[in-house]
Amino acid sequence: MRNPVSRARLVRGLGAAAIAAGLAVAPATTAVAAPQAAAAAAYTPSAADFKDCPALPQGAAAWAWNCLAIVITGGEMKLGGLTQQVTKPITIPVAVGVQDWKVVLATPPGGFQSPPLDVPAGNLPLPLPGVTATVAQAGEVKPGKLVIPDELPIKIKVSSVLLSAGCAIGSEAAPIRLKPALSNLSLGTVGGVAVIKTKITDRTFAVPAATDCGLLTPVLNPLLGLPSAAGKNSADLDTVIRVKSYAFGETTTSFAGDNGIK
Repeated sequence: MRNPVSRARLVRGLGAAAIAAGLAVAPATTAVAAPQAAAAAAYTPSAADFKDCPALPQGAAAWAWNCLAIVITGGEMKLGGLTQQVTKPITIPVAVGVQDWKVVLATPPGGFQSPPLDVPAGNLPLPLPGVTATVAQAGEVKPGKLVIPDELPIKIKVSSVLLSAGCAIGSEAAPIRLKPALSNLSLGTVGGVAVIKTKITDRTFAVPAATDCGLLTPVLNPLLGLPSAAGKNSADLDTVIRVKSYAFGETTTSFAGDNGIK
């Protein structure tokens, strides 16, 4: 019989290596100090971070799986002429484990979605009342070289009383393809709770035109500078990661220690 403890450590090691390779599930650009501080202050670790952890595949051994709660706590993303700050924490749950001696990735059914983020009037080149932006998964997230995705398809749902209900930048057919890179991995605390802190960046993605925005669609895209070619957009996010074993409970500190994150 194989040693479950050794195998569990293998899972943690593969998961951390994947994180270092580019685990990230959200965008940002050069951070603005005041909005970042406000967003970070709004985040308090709780059991809710893990409430949307994906169900394990049929037959999976719970001790061989971890749920990673990736929480975007601040930063901003630039999409053509639109700059959007992260003003509310965005939680992205990803399950990583071993099945049939292969490392497997699982995400929640229907993907992840952020809470609506207010878009200040000054961020838009035209006066629209009550605009919000919601970051949502737009297609299947596939494992990268080290299992955790090195590319994340997303869309930005844009809401306002003057826009059609389906208005969005990006779609399942033509998503914004983020290729997140991680830096400054370290073990720290937020509110006395252990978290892995990191920075997520990407300046390589293209942004498609907004679609299904109603009569304003032909006006909206030129004013927002969409579509926007790769190299003209950016993402830079402050992020924390918490880890929970499906069998043993929260393991953030041991996960970090096993993989040299201090």
